[in-house]
Amino acid sequence: MKRRDIILIVSVSIVAILSLASYYGYNYNDQKIDEERLLIYSGAGLKPVMDEIADKFEEKTGITVDIIYGGSGHIFGQLSLSQRGDIFIPGGKYYTERAIEEGLVYKNLTKDVVYHIPCIIVKDDNPKGITSLEDLSKPGVKVALGNKDRCAIGRVSKEILEREGLYDIIRENNLEVETATVNELLVYIPTGVVDAAIVWKETLVDDDKIEVIEIDPAKNIIETIPASVTRCTENLDTAKEFLNFITSEEGLKIWREKGFKPIE
Repeated sequence: MKRRDIILIVSVSIVAILSLASYYGYNYNDQKIDEERLLIYSGAGLKPVMDEIADKFEEKTGITVDIIYGGSGHIFGQLSLSQRGDIFIPGGKYYTERAIEEGLVYKNLTKDVVYHIPCIIVKDDNPKGITSLEDLSKPGVKVALGNKDRCAIGRVSKEILEREGLYDIIRENNLEVETATVNELLVYIPTGVVDAAIVWKETLVDDDKIEVIEIDPAKNIIETIPASVTRCTENLDTAKEFLNFITSEEGLKIWREKGFKPIE
């Protein structure tokens, strides 16, 4: 059966989340379907690589993989509320650490997989001449940031800018758009709605309308993407198999092909 992608990149109501939990409760608990399947919570920015990994895993095992995509804070909330699912892969380690602390995932079944590197993006002609973090706070520069409570790039962007004393200035004078996922940030640059945004470098696709501005390594914060088996899984052995596949040489090859740097 073809995998069903469930893409949740905007805020949803409690009713919608509970409905999702009920749906998967029907599959797992009532056993009204006889096929084995996994439910994965994944950061929205990981969609290209996770789609391919899930396809390969399905081909090898015959096990159906369903994926819920969303901002890291959003999928954390869904896992916590629904108590359903098998694998948790947010866009940053912060959310995994919280999940471990709250007993949502197994610490001993958590693996660091790849790095996540923030960068600045601007339009291809860079009309505002942006070359650094400091330039984001200049008068007239319109900026888009991820929401600090909803996605990993928002939380990391806030930390990067705060260390340089820029966050409050940009929020007050330059912030034009705030999004729930990194994917949404990519929309606003080519259209000229904003002049700059901070995104994960690995989420970028070939686009001649976007130029990448590297952040000074001394000022940047490199994130880690971990993957964990959840404590609510009812498919522990299969979840372990998927976790091992993500970090296998075959799995890491897919990460590399999508622009991610594996953690040695």
